[in-house]
Amino acid sequence: MRPILTTLTVVIALLSAASQAMAARPAAAAPTPADYTVFVDAPTGFVFVKLPQGWKFAGKADAAPAAALPAHVTTRLLPVTADDARQTGTNLLAANSAR
Repeated sequence: MRPILTTLTVVIALLSAASQAMAARPAAAAPTPADYTVFVDAPTGFVFVKLPQGWKFAGKADAAPAAALPAHVTTRLLPVTADDARQTGTNLLAANSAR
């Protein structure tokens, strides 16, 4: 019975140490858009502006396609991931450098 308890104690200690190490790892921070970034939510057409105080709703855009928007207007706040690129068939490097 004693060897089983010793083995169980060692396993619990290892699992505890591993979970603490994983919890101590800092999570990757989401990119923060610069102030005065204009964002158009493609599904709804709603326009938001990032102000120093936070995001402000600015209205609703016309039904223009995303390609017709000015270059300084963004329709994506997070970087394109490999999964996104694979699903949409976009060039990952070109999509992230265009932001």
